[in-house]
Amino acid sequence: MELAVLMQRAAVDHSVIAAMVKKGIFILSEKEVARISEGNDDAVQLPALSNDQQQALHLIHQAFDQLQPVLLHGVTGSGKTRIYIELITEALQNDKQVLYLLPEIALTSQIVERLFEVFGNNVLIYHSKMPDMERVEVWKEAAGKAKLIIAARSGIFLPFDRAGLIIVDEEHDASYKQTSPNPHYNARDVALYLAMKYKAHIILGSATPSLESAFNVKAQKFQKVSLTSRFGEVSLPQIEIVDLVYERKTGRYKPVLSVPLQKAMAAVLERGKQVILFQNRRGYVPTIQCKNCGWTAMCTNCDVNLTYHKYANDLSCHYCQQRKKNPSHCPDCGSQDIGELGLGTEKLENVVKQYFPNARVGRLDFDTTRTKAAQDKLILSFARGELDVMVGTQMVTKGFDFDHVALVGVIDADALIRFPDFRAVERAYQLMTQVAGRAGRRQEMGKVMIQTYSAEHPVIKEVVSGNFEGFVARELAERKQFWFPPFCRLIVLDIRHSSLENTQLVAKEWTTALQDRLGERVKGPIVPSISRVRNQYIRNVVIKMEKDDALITRTKQYILQLKDTFSQIKELKMVRVNIDVDPY
Repeated sequence: MELAVLMQRAAVDHSVIAAMVKKGIFILSEKEVARISEGNDDAVQLPALSNDQQQALHLIHQAFDQLQPVLLHGVTGSGKTRIYIELITEALQNDKQVLYLLPEIALTSQIVERLFEVFGNNVLIYHSKMPDMERVEVWKEAAGKAKLIIAARSGIFLPFDRAGLIIVDEEHDASYKQTSPNPHYNARDVALYLAMKYKAHIILGSATPSLESAFNVKAQKFQKVSLTSRFGEVSLPQIEIVDLVYERKTGRYKPVLSVPLQKAMAAVLERGKQVILFQNRRGYVPTIQCKNCGWTAMCTNCDVNLTYHKYANDLSCHYCQQRKKNPSHCPDCGSQDIGELGLGTEKLENVVKQYFPNARVGRLDFDTTRTKAAQDKLILSFARGELDVMVGTQMVTKGFDFDHVALVGVIDADALIRFPDFRAVERAYQLMTQVAGRAGRRQEMGKVMIQTYSAEHPVIKEVVSGNFEGFVARELAERKQFWFPPFCRLIVLDIRHSSLENTQLVAKEWTTALQDRLGERVKGPIVPSISRVRNQYIRNVVIKMEKDDALITRTKQYILQLKDTFSQIKELKMVRVNIDVDPY
C-alpha cells in the first residue's frame, strides 16, 4: 500500500508509521511507479480501407521505398487517420518507433483517443503542459522501449532509439512554429531533418497543405499522394457566399448574422442538427470608442486596443494581460456616448441567443477553455448533442469529427483576408477550408455559408470551388513576383528595449552593418504593426536571401559575429535582439 494512502486511511501522521517500521511491523520500501496512463489492449475492429485509401497506401509505400517524404493531401473527412493507422501498425510490427506530431494535443483529443483504442499500451503522450516528472518518464521511454509517441512540437527533440516513421498531421498549422521561448524552430522542418538523420519514413498530412510543401512537391522533393473524396462516399459540403454588399443594397442587411445565415440556422436547428459559427476574434468587441471625441481604449503597456469582455465588464490587453474597468464615460471629454467597435466571439454568442432563445449555445475560445478540463467538457458536450450551436475562434477549425454538424458559418471572412501579413491569404484559405470541413461528415451533405464584402476576391472563389491547385498556382506566382517565401529565405531580427531611442539606435546599427555586407537584401529598420509590447519598443530588420546554402551559412556566421561585437558596446549590449529564421 502507498504510504500516503495508509496514513490517510488510518488517520495518523508520519511519526506513527515510522515507529511501526522501527518495530518491524511495517516494511518501508521505494518502488518506481509510472505516471503514464495506460491504454486499452483489447483489439479494435477498424473499417476496411476504401479503394482510394488502398491506392494511396500503395503510392506511399512506393515513395517510402525511395526514402522520399510524402505529402498526403486529403480533403477533410477523407480518412487520413485510417491510413496513418496502417502505417503505424507496419512500423510497430517491424519493431520501429513512431512519432505522431499534432499541432495542439489538447485540441485533437478525438484522434488521441482513437489511437489509444487501437494501439493500447504502445501509446505515450508528450507535450509541454504535462507535469515534469511525466515528461521525464516519456523521455526515458523514448530512449528505450517506447513505440508510438503522440506529441506536440516539443516531442521532436525526444531521444529516439530506433525511429522508423514520423507523421506530421495538419502540417500547415502555424502552431508547429516555436517563437517563444528560444529556440525558434518549425517542428515540421525539424521532423524532415530528423527523418533524414534516422533514415526514417516521413509523411506530412493536411487537407490544406502549406505553400512550402506544395512548392516542394513541384520541385520533386516530396511525393504527393491525394485523397479527393470523403470516406464512405460522404459528399463534401455545399459552400455558399453571403454577399454583404448585396445585402446592404437590397435593404435587408442585418449586423453579425445575415438574413440568409439566420434562415439556414433556423432550418438546421428545426431538424435537430448542429451549427458551428467561426469568428477569429475573442472577447465581446475588439475595442470601445467615444462617439463624441473619438477616444479609444488603449493599453498603456502595448500599442494595441483594449478588448472589451462583457462577462467580466472589463477591458483587457491580449498581449500583456493588463485589465481595466469598463468606463461609464469618456476619460477625455466626459461624454457617456461610448460605442462598441467590431465583433468578438462573446458578442456573437449573445446575438445567437437573441435570435434563437431556445438554442443551447456554447463558446470555444481561450476565455472559456483556460483549463483542459473545461475544454474537454465543452467539446464532449457538443459531441454528445447537448449543445445546438458552437461559437468559436480558430479552435473550432481543428481536426474535430462531429456527427451532427449540418451548417458552418464564417462570420467575417474579410478580417482573415486583410490581415497585414504576406501569408494572410494562405491562412484565410486554410482556416475557411478547415472549418468548412466540420460540416456534413456523415451521410447528410453539410452546408457552409461565408459572409463577406469581398465576394469577388480570388481566395473566396477558390474556397467555394475547392480549387486548391488553382489557389497554389496563383499564390505562388504572386510570391515569386514579389520575392517572398518559398522563393527566398527570410531572417528577421526582432530588436526590443524599454527605451525608444536605444531601440532605434541598435536597429540602425544592425541595418547599416548588414547592408554593408548583404546590400539590398536587407530592409530596415522597420516599424512593425504592433510597435510596443509590455513597454518594450520593437523594431525589425528583415533579410531576404536567395536559397543558397553557402550564402546562408556565411550570413549566419556574420550575424553571430555582429551580435558578439555589439554585445561589447555599452550603448548596444542592453538591447535584446532575437534572431528568427523563417519567421512564419
